[in-house]
Amino acid sequence: MYVIFNQRGFILPLTMMFCFLFSLFLLSEVEIYKIEQRLYIEEEELENLKSLLQIGIQDINDIVQSKTLDDKLVGRLEYPIGSIQYTIELLETKVILIQGTCITNKQRKQLFNAIVNIETQKIVRWVEG
Repeated sequence: MYVIFNQRGFILPLTMMFCFLFSLFLLSEVEIYKIEQRLYIEEEELENLKSLLQIGIQDINDIVQSKTLDDKLVGRLEYPIGSIQYTIELLETKVILIQGTCITNKQRKQLFNAIVNIETQKIVRWVEG
């Protein structure tokens, strides 16, 4: 007895299936890479906003210490990573309100309000949003 198995054409479908699975895996890895890249860019922008905010509030505090505030003071500070637009108002004799907008070079914005005691140079209230 001689049995013949018909195995012609077995390798082609198997090879096609492996090529399809490999392409699917490669495509998914490329998509994950793109998503991670966007995430890192977003994280960098948030860090730029935080540092811009910290540098800006210190410079605004220096401006407040150097000038006498009788009325509303409006200004703009420029930095290599962005700019800050601010307004300073005198609320009480030794308390001021600082309202500002931080804008990075990639047009990411963050608003902030700070109530500052001029005598102690401490922030009484801070609101971001």
